[in-house]
Amino acid sequence: MTSIAQIKHLASLRMSKYRQKYGQFVVEGRKQVEEVFHSGWEIEGIWGTPAFAERFSPVYDFEWMTEEENKKCSGFDTPPGVMALVRMPEMKELNLLEPFVLALDGISDPGNMGTIIRLADWYGLRQILASEDCVDVYNGKCLSATMGSFLRVEVVYSKLHPAAAGRRVYGAFLDGTSVHGLKIQSPSMLIVGSESHGIRPEAEFLVTEKITIPGKGHAESLNAGIATAILLDNLLR
Repeated sequence: MTSIAQIKHLASLRMSKYRQKYGQFVVEGRKQVEEVFHSGWEIEGIWGTPAFAERFSPVYDFEWMTEEENKKCSGFDTPPGVMALVRMPEMKELNLLEPFVLALDGISDPGNMGTIIRLADWYGLRQILASEDCVDVYNGKCLSATMGSFLRVEVVYSKLHPAAAGRRVYGAFLDGTSVHGLKIQSPSMLIVGSESHGIRPEAEFLVTEKITIPGKGHAESLNAGIATAILLDNLLR
């Protein structure tokens, strides 16, 4: 059975400061754990409940955990019944030779971050550049929203301006050139800000062309995940 110390440790990893301290994070859910299991990433433990084992017959070995213990460790109101303790890989530097860079400025919502990582995976991007105050990719809700794409897309936390050098920098704004039919120049960078603050002045200074998604209704704005999907589909098609 799971020890009290293990439960406390797993629960502590819901907080970013402890994930950074120990270099570990927790993945929850059958699909996510299976993907990590087959990915080659270093797994330091897997725990599951009897109900989970009875329902899914997992292909990996794991330690037993009661439903109550699972609730104490889980980052979800309704725990999925299985979790894996995973070692964080070493962060690489941004590959500046890539012709296109997706950059995020101040994205704080884990759901949006996870969606954007999944989108990057769909469009074949292997890295995302994120300002240092963006939400931690290993946040449980962010990991869940990626649907496993965090294993294939690396988020590099760094200042944005070094990667902008020598690139055409497109910035997502409410006003600007329509993205529909825009001929993207290479090498280039797309900067997307949060729905609440948009692209902040320090990042706006890097922008060489403001672009927008034309709307026909009365919605005030689009969240960062939806906006990124539309922009990438137009720019990378």
